[in-house]
Amino acid sequence: MILTGCCGWGYLRIPEDLKKDYRSVLSYYSSLFDVVEVNSTFYHIPNISIAEKWRQEVRSDFVFTVKVSRVITHLDRFSTDKSRDLISFYIDFAEKLDATILLFQLPSTFPEKNMNNMSAVLKSFHDTAVRFAVEARNLSLEKRNEFAMETDTIPVIDPFTAIDSSFRPRVIHNTSYFRLHGSPPGKVMYGYDYTDCDLERLLSYIQPVKDYNVYVLFNNTEMYKNALRFKEMVS
Repeated sequence: MILTGCCGWGYLRIPEDLKKDYRSVLSYYSSLFDVVEVNSTFYHIPNISIAEKWRQEVRSDFVFTVKVSRVITHLDRFSTDKSRDLISFYIDFAEKLDATILLFQLPSTFPEKNMNNMSAVLKSFHDTAVRFAVEARNLSLEKRNEFAMETDTIPVIDPFTAIDSSFRPRVIHNTSYFRLHGSPPGKVMYGYDYTDCDLERLLSYIQPVKDYNVYVLFNNTEMYKNALRFKEMVS
């Protein structure tokens, strides 16, 4: 099953003639897409009550994933109890939201010496029902697979970094997680409008795993338009 959505709903606008039909931008977003990755939780630690509010604004089968705080991944870097405490909080937040996945996005400058700390911390939460997905931007694609296998986490990649290669991310917990930041990688990041040709290549790339839970999250300036077009192709 391919779940298509975007990294956040804050830039979406409800058309004037539809505003009376939706209680919020999030409720309108959920009428268009299958899933959303909550990104505001990366910049600000949320009040847990907002999770219950958001859950009430969407249909029952709508899927949330949550990006954990940058305090964990960029500042503390899994080095103290602050990271453990925050992860515990985000697990509680995800459960209130009925979210399936917590996303850990590492900076490209994340020190390799901290990877062992991270591995130990993530493994200590192995009993939680919420799954961890890791976008280890400091590691090669192959090493991301190795780290995912070691920690029982879901590897996260931008598929356009691998679409013309033989690399395939590991499917862990019956899940593949893709984040699309722009194309080609490193040249036109974020400020990119995916073409139909791009999206057809993307669909072809994920065909081998389409019977698993495949998360396809657009994270570019034209993400709502591009995600809707891709959703049409999938259907």
